[in-house]
Amino acid sequence: MEEDKRQREGIEIAKSAGKYKGRKPIPVDEDRLRAECAKWRAGEQTARETMQKLDIKPNRFYRIVKNLGL
Repeated sequence: MEEDKRQREGIEIAKSAGKYKGRKPIPVDEDRLRAECAKWRAGEQTARETMQKLDIKPNRFYRIVKNLGL
């Protein structure tokens, strides 16, 4: 518990100094994503098939779809 608190404090200090930026996002090919989502929305494939083709997990898939308004 105490260790978690120290870690949180250390992260806050690093953030305020501009040294902690978090995990780098995994890039996604937006053109391919849009093309596959168009097929999904047209009923040509399921959401699961779309995720498998793009090799991304469901939570990330739906977050990207929401953010891009697909």
